Amino acid sequence: MAKPFKYIHNYPILVFFILGSISMLSCKKGNDSGGDSDYFSFDKSGIGIEIADQEMGIKFHPPKNWELRQSSISQKIQSRDSANPNDKFIYQPTYVFFNNSSGGLLSVGKVVSSDSTLTGSSKLNFYKGLLSSKHKNDNLIAANFVNSKIYFSQFKIEKQNLISYKILFQNNKGDIIEFDYNIPVNAAEESDHFIKSSIGSIKPLF
Repeated sequence: MAKPFKYIHNYPILVFFILGSISMLSCKKGNDSGGDSDYFSFDKSGIGIEIADQEMGIKFHPPKNWELRQSSISQKIQSRDSANPNDKFIYQPTYVFFNNSSGGLLSVGKVVSSDSTLTGSSKLNFYKGLLSSKHKNDNLIAANFVNSKIYFSQFKIEKQNLISYKILFQNNKGDIIEFDYNIPVNAAEESDHFIKSSIGSIKPLF
């Protein structure tokens, strides 16, 4: 299992190309049938109803007692080049889940690039580089892991009183899928089990 690495201040996109490739190679595929890890859990007591989405090609369970809400979260835009505003990534949430008790919020959706020349892993690497650059002044830890034959990247971001877990991967069609778990710091410990169980439930639909 690859160990998490702290964000390196200079050259964020280049760093994620290099470290991302090394980490992917070093992750143990045994996680596909093995036990829990530092990043996910197979404990079904921590998950809610199953969601199967044909368009995204995945099925998953939100954390237990996180209820489905109307998707009122607006698109989030990350620009690769400030001189070219049309060169950007757009996160489009399809599902939103909320927990009244903890204040936890999960959004799930696709990340779309306006640059048609980016394909395969290069598209995902550029997006990860943008996120690392955006959060370079926050408490950021990034890691890669494998489960259900999916190569995941996780960004754990602590900013003020909020912790965010951004889970990124590509589906069978090469689309970038993002799971964005947000939890207040004072509810993080009690919510950790439920978030890990939800992450462990993400699987390809086909």
